[in-house]
Amino acid sequence: MVIRDATPGDRPAIERLQQLLPEPAPELLEPAAGGELLVTTAQTESGNETVVGYILWFPSDPVYVAEIVVHPEFRANGRGSRLFRALFDRLSDGTAVDLRVAAANAEARRLYRHLGFQQEESLQGAYESGLGYRMRYVVGESDAAKTDGESGAGS
Repeated sequence: MVIRDATPGDRPAIERLQQLLPEPAPELLEPAAGGELLVTTAQTESGNETVVGYILWFPSDPVYVAEIVVHPEFRANGRGSRLFRALFDRLSDGTAVDLRVAAANAEARRLYRHLGFQQEESLQGAYESGLGYRMRYVVGESDAAKTDGESGAGS
C-alpha cells in the first residue's frame, strides 16, 4: 500500500472518487483553493498503479481536513487510517486537525473516533441529511492514530 503526494496525473481518479461523497465539492480540488492532497494507490491486474483513495486537507490553524475518500472495494484494510497518519506525520506535535462529518455517516465517525478525534461541536443543518459534527484531533496527544483501523468515505 502506497501513500504519496498527489500528482497532476492523479486528478481524473481523484475526481471520480470525489463523486462517492454524498455532497461533493469539486471546487475544493482546484489549485486556487489551496488544499493539499495525499493519495493511496493499489496495483491493478495489469500491474499499473491506480489511485483508490485520497485525503484533501488545508494547511491552516487549525489544519482542516475537507475530504477523505477510499473506494469501497479498498475499505476496511487501514487505508483511511494510513492517509490520516501520513498527514499527522507532516504536522508538529500540538497541531490541531479539524473536520466535519455528517451525523448519519456512522462509518466515518467510527474511523475518526478510532484515530482519536473528539467531537467538539454539533452543527445543525450542516448537511443535506441534517445534523453534523465538528471533530478535532491534536497531533501527539493520542497513540490511537498509530494503529490500523477501518477505512471509508468521510467528511
